Amino acid sequence: MKSNNKLTILLMLGALLTGGASWYLTQNYIDTQVSDYKSNFDEEREAISVVVANRNLSVGDVLSASTASIRQVPKAYVHKDAILPGRFGAVEGRQILHPIKEGETILNVHVNSVKVDGLASLLKNGQRAITLPVDSADTFSGFLKPGDWIDLYITLQDGERDRTVPLIEDVRVLATGGDIDDGIASEDSSYSEITIGVSPADATRLIHGQSVGDISVLLRKPEDEESSYEDYVTIDNLIDIPQDVAPAPQRHTGWGFELIKGGTRS
Repeated sequence: MKSNNKLTILLMLGALLTGGASWYLTQNYIDTQVSDYKSNFDEEREAISVVVANRNLSVGDVLSASTASIRQVPKAYVHKDAILPGRFGAVEGRQILHPIKEGETILNVHVNSVKVDGLASLLKNGQRAITLPVDSADTFSGFLKPGDWIDLYITLQDGERDRTVPLIEDVRVLATGGDIDDGIASEDSSYSEITIGVSPADATRLIHGQSVGDISVLLRKPEDEESSYEDYVTIDNLIDIPQDVAPAPQRHTGWGFELIKGGTRS
């Protein structure tokens, strides 16, 4: 009988200890969860400084101290691409590419990646800007845009026949009409001239070429930096002509134009 009482007491003590341990573990888990929640909540409520528009900004507006200000925003609501005050100096003076409403956070995507201060700022050291007249055939019905890469070919009289040869290859278009390469699309796609950046030597070739022949513009892919054409075309090799009808054209050894690839003579 005494053995049964002892067993009962032991079972009750075991149950009490198990219950106490369960209560402790549960309470500890709840306290940990509440603590973590409070910590995350406080962290989310933590305010950090971001750059915002202090008025409605349109495409082309310049980012400056008069168009932007600093505002405290809860960290949880700050976009990962937001411009922070410490980086404002790097984007100040650049143009806005997308409209921003007053009070909205300014993101990196809203701002031009380069600071453009007129056409001269687009030139590399040693380059000169030169403007060439073009017609509708050369401008691809308005598809040619600032930032495109082109080749320039010239057709001129060589002796008794016309000859077409490459003049300069792989040249960047800095402007079409008054629309410069600033990342902001112009609403007016019509133009009658393009401006390119070339070396002084290339500029002299273009100036002289305009006086002695017709210059044509050919659009090329920006990533295509290797392909080139180093031959010429006359009436003799314009189409395939049987050898017994006319002789194959021979290379003119006294030709005076050089092929320029990205500013390098070949």
